[in-house]
Parts: sequence; C-alpha cells; structure tokens
Amino acid sequence: MDLRSLTKSQPVDQDKFEVSKILFGALPFGGVYDEIEKSSPFEAVSRALELGINAFDTSPYYGDSEQILGSVLSSLSDKYPRSHYYIITKVGRYGLNKQDFDYSPKRARESVEESCRRLKTDYLDFVYAHDVEFVDIDEVVGDCGVLIELFKLKKEGKIKYVGISGKNPNTLLSNYIPKFKSFGVKYLMNASPLSMGLLTETAPPQWHPAPAKLRSAKLAIQFSLEWDGTDSTVIGLSNRKQVEEAIAWFNEVLARKRTLI
Repeated sequence: MDLRSLTKSQPVDQDKFEVSKILFGALPFGGVYDEIEKSSPFEAVSRALELGINAFDTSPYYGDSEQILGSVLSSLSDKYPRSHYYIITKVGRYGLNKQDFDYSPKRARESVEESCRRLKTDYLDFVYAHDVEFVDIDEVVGDCGVLIELFKLKKEGKIKYVGISGKNPNTLLSNYIPKFKSFGVKYLMNASPLSMGLLTETAPPQWHPAPAKLRSAKLAIQFSLEWDGTDSTVIGLSNRKQVEEAIAWFNEVLARKRTLI
C-alpha cells in the first residue's frame, strides 16, 4: 500500500490497527543519538502526517520523546485530530541498567497514566511491555505479570491494544511468526532497521557495539520494508528530510515489486 493512499482527512480505524507501512519512531526526539534542532520535531511529524504516516512510537525510556511528541501532536490538532493517528508507547523499562526495569502492575498503571499526560491524550492505542528478554518471564506473563495489568487497562479503555517488544533481529523474528499467529497475535512490527543509529548520516552513539564500517541506511530500510510477515516497520525519524527519504525509499520498493508481478 502506498503511504499516500492515507490522506490527512481520513481518520484511522478505531476497531482495527491499520497502520501505515512506515511507523514513525520518535526515539530520536529524546536526543539519544544526537542533538536535534528545536523546529525539527514539528517539521518531521507534520510532514509525516501529510505524507500518510499514521502511527508514532515512543517510550518513557526515550528521554523527552513523549513530551516532545505530545506537544507537537497537540499543536497540530486542528489539522490532524487525535482520531487521525495511532500512538504507541511502552512500560517496564526506564533506563539503561537492570535496576531501571520495573514490570510491577502498580508501576505499569502509573506509567500509562504518566504517558497519557506527557502525550496529551486520554488513551493510548498500543502499549508494549518493553524489552521483555531482559526480565524474568513471570514478570511478563505470570499471575502478577505486567500483561495482566495492561489488559485491565485495556478493559478500562485506557489502552486499545497490548503487546511485547524485544531486540532480536528481524530475520530471527521470521522463524516465530507462524507460532505467534497460531496463538492469536494480531499484529507484528519490526523496528530499528538503522540498527540504533548506526546507519544514519551522523556517527552512532559512543555506546554502540558495532564496527564503524557497517553503513548503508537506504539498503537497511529497504530490506526491512521488503521483508514479508510484519505489518509495519518502525523507523527512527528526527527531521523532515529523513521522513521524505524513508517514504521515497519505500516507494522504490513498491515500484520494484510491481515490475515483478
């Protein structure tokens, strides 16, 4: 589906998660990779909405990302009401270290309420348990696990959908897609095709473990967009240029696929 088929006047489906193939990753707004210009978030988000991106991914772990994204979306509310896009955020992880994880039901509920305030919304479309591979499985799916509390919040109308996220590479995920589907998982998304800032035009953060020679942003994004089995790809975007490049590369993928039909 071409992103431009989603027009700015079209509300998203509240009963389904019909997300655009590119999902706006707002992690860069938190300054995790490099400093961003003050006007960049507004320009990036408004251009994304204009070109058909209809979902935004963030987390309380991503610095000021939620606050910045919430302020931008609020400032655009006359042109793009809340009903015209999905907001995705997370619970459970709040820092780099093991002690910064808190999967308790109490903290999860507090976190959802805090995220709603920062994002200036009464509800969240999707909430993940963040980076589940770093905690004990019982903290996720046990009788007192975080998912039970998230489903309670879903029943209360604070959350539309509940999910989990992890850092396993996209190509490994493909091995598990049939199993996920058999258990009733409705939506699957891959993320970080730029490998946590490695494949951007600026240098990756100092903490990044990969060799510096691994670089090709366009190929990485197109590989993820061509890969079948997921509903969308989360791409970290921080400015208008990156939004336009991502969509242009996606349209190249579509053009190649049409020539093969």
